[in-house]
Amino acid sequence: MTGFDVVVLGGGFSGTRAALKAADLGGKVCLIEKEVLGKKGFLRRNVLLPEGCYESGKEPNIWEEHLSNKKKLADDFCEDLEVKLNSAGIVLKQGTGSLASQNEILIEGENNSHVIKGGSLILACGSEPSFSATLPREENIIISIDEILQLKILPEKVLIVGSGKWGSEAAIGFQVLGCKVFMCTDSAEIFPEMDSEFNSKIEAQLKSRKIKYLGNKKIISFFKNGKDLEITLETGIKFTTNLIVMVDQRKGIEQNKIAESLGARLGSKGEILVDDLMMSSIPGVYGVGSIAGKWVADSVSQEQGKVAAENSMGKKRKFNPEWVPMLSKLVQNVGYVGCSMKSALGQGFHPIEGINDDVSFVDLESETFKIVADKRSKLVVGAQIISKEAGELIPMILLMIKKGVTVANLANSSSIQGTRFQALCEAARTCLKAIKSG
Repeated sequence: MTGFDVVVLGGGFSGTRAALKAADLGGKVCLIEKEVLGKKGFLRRNVLLPEGCYESGKEPNIWEEHLSNKKKLADDFCEDLEVKLNSAGIVLKQGTGSLASQNEILIEGENNSHVIKGGSLILACGSEPSFSATLPREENIIISIDEILQLKILPEKVLIVGSGKWGSEAAIGFQVLGCKVFMCTDSAEIFPEMDSEFNSKIEAQLKSRKIKYLGNKKIISFFKNGKDLEITLETGIKFTTNLIVMVDQRKGIEQNKIAESLGARLGSKGEILVDDLMMSSIPGVYGVGSIAGKWVADSVSQEQGKVAAENSMGKKRKFNPEWVPMLSKLVQNVGYVGCSMKSALGQGFHPIEGINDDVSFVDLESETFKIVADKRSKLVVGAQIISKEAGELIPMILLMIKKGVTVANLANSSSIQGTRFQALCEAARTCLKAIKSG
């Protein structure tokens, strides 16, 4: 039995980030993965992203070319990731792992099994797709997002069931590849974390690509009619599709039951319940990523991995989801961080907003920039952006929030004419005027 400071089970985005952080803090770290490090997550994240997609209508084997391109990118990513892990001195083990005790992981390989001991254990082995009685899994007909890579041909029409980052990116990706796309969710908004006017703009993005968005609607039945699936919603709306992709419906993996037998508390979907330190009810055993509940965006799962690693190495840091920059790559990039107007009220702030809307740049349609501040302290507490450069600006806003930058500081910042940062500063000026007038 080999001893480590930290043992990480699962080599996806959250697990590799946890391992790298623990090693950076001086820990002796072991990372266990049964498949290729990072590959499954990379492909799930990237297979339908608009950039790098082959446009439809050019070649009969368009889907094959597309998958080949994405798999090559995945191979390059995985090679780089393995080099980074090896350079950090992390011991890599291949095999299927499961919790054996409070500080032990059992690894089962092709020819043998053995136990690895760690001062702390970080479980990052993901989740499984979940299907309902209404929409049970059926090969090539009703599938999870994990199975998109297994499609032999592209469907003529596809229904995406789910919302948020995963649902909207999948919808855009299928549309770019030439499919007619429906997107259905039982939630009222595509991004519940964002304010209503931004959800309206995101919905408009989908409509601009002729994606039929069906929000706040439940599917009550489907009927196979040849190659078509006839869908009926509870509102009476009916339409046909050839494929249904379940995007964000997940459940806990089978190994979680072993963790439960050792004292871990599980949620209603079999997920491992954790506190804000990312620790389970077993002392020293952490859960990060979708094993700990909601199927989160990559940036969130990686931050969870960092928090768990720091705490496993003796620090005490709480995970705050609002301090994680979020980005979705749609027709235009959509980013947000910190509080929305809705969530700020729940945290005791007196929120006020400033919006710079209909900002048009040469290479894109209109863009929108929003700053949320607290009236009393005048601190910046959040931002929402629809822009080509949202991915660059949102982390900058997070730094401002952490450093206690006021809305006046941002409003009066020097900026270059015609840049997105100038557009963001203008939103701050609008916010500052609202504070002064109120």
